Amino acid sequence: MTESSLFRPAFDGSPIGMVVLGADGVVLDANDAFARIAGRTVAGLRTYRLRELTHPDDVSHHEELRSQLDQDELPYFQAQTRLLHRNGDAVWTRMTVTLAPEADAEDGAAPGGGARYFVHVEDITEIRRAKDLLERRAMYDHLTGLANRTNLLERLEGALESRRTDAHTIACIFLDVDHFKVVNDSLGHEAGDALLQAIARRIKGAVRPGDTVARLGGDEFVVVLESVATQAAAEALLTVIASDVQIPFTVGGHEVVPTVSAGLALAEPDITAESLLRNADTAMYAAKQRGRARVEVFTSELRSHALNKLSIESELRAAIREGELVVHYQPIVRLDTAEVVAYEALVRWNHPNRGLLLPEEFIEVCEEANLVVPLGAFVISQACEFIAAHPEFTGRVFVNVSTRQIGSADLTRVVTQALEATRIDPRRLGLEITESGMLIATQAARSDLEGLTALGVDLIIDDFGTGYSALSSVLLNPVSGLKLAREFTLRLGDRGTGDRISTTVAALTRSLAMSGVIEGVESEAQRAIAQEHGWTLGQGFLFGHAKPVEELDLRGPSPVAEPHEGPVPSAG
Repeated sequence: MTESSLFRPAFDGSPIGMVVLGADGVVLDANDAFARIAGRTVAGLRTYRLRELTHPDDVSHHEELRSQLDQDELPYFQAQTRLLHRNGDAVWTRMTVTLAPEADAEDGAAPGGGARYFVHVEDITEIRRAKDLLERRAMYDHLTGLANRTNLLERLEGALESRRTDAHTIACIFLDVDHFKVVNDSLGHEAGDALLQAIARRIKGAVRPGDTVARLGGDEFVVVLESVATQAAAEALLTVIASDVQIPFTVGGHEVVPTVSAGLALAEPDITAESLLRNADTAMYAAKQRGRARVEVFTSELRSHALNKLSIESELRAAIREGELVVHYQPIVRLDTAEVVAYEALVRWNHPNRGLLLPEEFIEVCEEANLVVPLGAFVISQACEFIAAHPEFTGRVFVNVSTRQIGSADLTRVVTQALEATRIDPRRLGLEITESGMLIATQAARSDLEGLTALGVDLIIDDFGTGYSALSSVLLNPVSGLKLAREFTLRLGDRGTGDRISTTVAALTRSLAMSGVIEGVESEAQRAIAQEHGWTLGQGFLFGHAKPVEELDLRGPSPVAEPHEGPVPSAG
């Protein structure tokens, strides 16, 4: 049997599409596999040239390769080419094209005289779809469909390149959803995801065609405004975005009114995409620090402040390692006798160059750098060691706890280790937690709070009255006491809201058999009014500042107070 007589059965029965083309690209012959790819019959295909079956965007490249093949510049070529199915769909194929032998086939067994090219055609549509999906996942956020960080930086870099010949500027807006963690923790992650998707749609709907909207992860969004005339124009667009985001949204049966803290940065000469994004991020953090739900524009002063924070963070890490942190103790007293019944443990930084630093100078950086967990563990350990080392003082010691220590950081384990290491009575230790910390809804957080009370450690709500759900924090959690925020102490004697709140909260602590402390007492007048309102315990500069252990007068120990009359902690 000749080779040509074997060719026809192999050609027709091949599972891979096969085509024979004439010199002008006309289809001389094709097999059934190719006909299925094109959605046509073998007979019908013989009326077409290959270019008529090819996607218009791929024709020129394919014919250029065929020209190189004709000129012996290529022995063959392979290209990914889209064919047009009869129903209009584009079918991705891998075509391998070779020149046909010049000799005519014998006995008519070879497919068609005048053959110029043999073409093998494989359908790779599914492979391309999988590749496109992977590429999309690599460039787009899976939750919102917005560009991700990689995609954003590529687009931003391209916009900056084109700007070099453009009189207009480019603005980068960094948006952070305010209090998003509260929604996530209280209503669940599904509700949080739904809110993020709604916010993404609103931002996308508020910007101009051609502007880029991206989600960097979590509750952070970025908008790139190309070809903006002035800073004022960028701020006007940002106002529209913020306004659209604030439309009330119902999620999980609750109405939520989202707000954003926004930072705006304008492109400077020769700035990189990373630097412009970082500038907008810096401005956004300034907006959060200055009250949230506001806009800050990046300035050189903000850059200096950010660099200073970075320096403090680096020094703070070293301070924790080198033992530069110390704990001072502020007294909590009986208002009628000024007898000390407890102390609050307050951390200080004994900086080698700047002297003794108070918490407000480094706690914020500590929180942002995620150093608050080791710092909190240090203060708890020091407080327990203080109790163990001074049996002459039989009162309690309270420690402020960050919400980051609850749940994921396993606060119960940290406290248990400190108690076991010092062998003190757990009732001698109290933890002050903010209202938001009491309302954390994760199972790990609830288990942590329950574990702490099971140990016998009192939980106190600190700065009571400044949160958004104060009464529910008391009723829904194992709370044994609360401290009235010093903001209300400053208003004592106003014969208005300040006095009414003070009187009401004092009555609340008595009715719930809790301990109650009024913070920020700085004058005898405030002390007298607090007593009239029903407070028995107080804390403030009138009774003493926080001092190191060696300066405390621990004589005349007070017995451990019962929960209904004992003290509570304060914020440092």
